[in-house]
Amino acid sequence: MKPTEYLKNVGIDILLPGHNSYKLASRGYMDLTVETWQSGESTFVSMCHYGEQNGDNMKDPDILFKLEQEIITYKEMQNDYVGFYSENHAEIKEFMENTWIDNLINQGHKLVQKEIDDVTYYRCGNTWSTKSSQGLQLQ
Repeated sequence: MKPTEYLKNVGIDILLPGHNSYKLASRGYMDLTVETWQSGESTFVSMCHYGEQNGDNMKDPDILFKLEQEIITYKEMQNDYVGFYSENHAEIKEFMENTWIDNLINQGHKLVQKEIDDVTYYRCGNTWSTKSSQGLQLQ
C-alpha cells in the first residue's frame, strides 16, 4: 500500500496547507509521528517512530517522501538505532510499501492528536477537542 492511501485511511489530509503534525498511537507499540508541509507545488511528508536512548530522540525509522502531482518520490530513510541512512528511492519504496505500512496497519495505529495551524487537537472518543485529557485549555 502507498503511504498516501494509508494516511488518508487513518484520517490525515496530507494536502492541508501549512506545517502540520499528527500523532498516531497503538497500545504496546511506538507512537507514529507524521509531519506534512508544502514547498512550491510539492507536499513533503515525514513518517517517524521516535524512541529514546541516553536521553536522545532516536528515529526508528524516519521516512521522508515528496508528493507532486500524485507521484511519490522517496527522499530519505533513517534508523538511528542501527546507524542506517539511505537516499535510494527504490530501497525506501520497497521497505515503505511492502513492510512498514503493513506493520502499521497490523499494529492498529489510530490518530490521537493533530496540530493544525499551531492549534493542538486531541481525540475524545469520536470527537476532537482543544482540551487535553487532563482538561487543560490550550492557548
